[in-house]
Amino acid sequence: MKNKKRWLLIGAAILIAGLLIGGKVYMDKQQKAKVKQEEMIEVVKSEEAKKVFEEGLKNLDSKALTSEGVIQNYKIDYGSIEQNPMGGIMVDLIINHDSKLKVYNSLNKSQPSGRLKNSGGGNSFELEELLEQRQGD
Repeated sequence: MKNKKRWLLIGAAILIAGLLIGGKVYMDKQQKAKVKQEEMIEVVKSEEAKKVFEEGLKNLDSKALTSEGVIQNYKIDYGSIEQNPMGGIMVDLIINHDSKLKVYNSLNKSQPSGRLKNSGGGNSFELEELLEQRQGD
């Protein structure tokens, strides 16, 4: 009976130690993810990213960010920021305060310069329709 209690206590101690170690590993992983998210937000907020975004918008609409353009303004959708599995940062831009009008961006550092560039993305269907209507005018 005494031996059975000892093994039970040893098992409980191992279980508690395992839970504590697992909890610590989980918390460390969560903290690293939070730091990474904050770093990505800082990149997206940078002047360099702003230039990349605005250049891309002007490629879509030559009169973008003016009163004559289809794209008159944009806002970063901070809830959309995530790491691209292939590297870089994926982020959406909301156009003209309309959540249906979006430009999808994938920001990467170009090699060897290390400058930020848009390496892909696309547009929402609604924005594509709006841009096509303007071209038809």
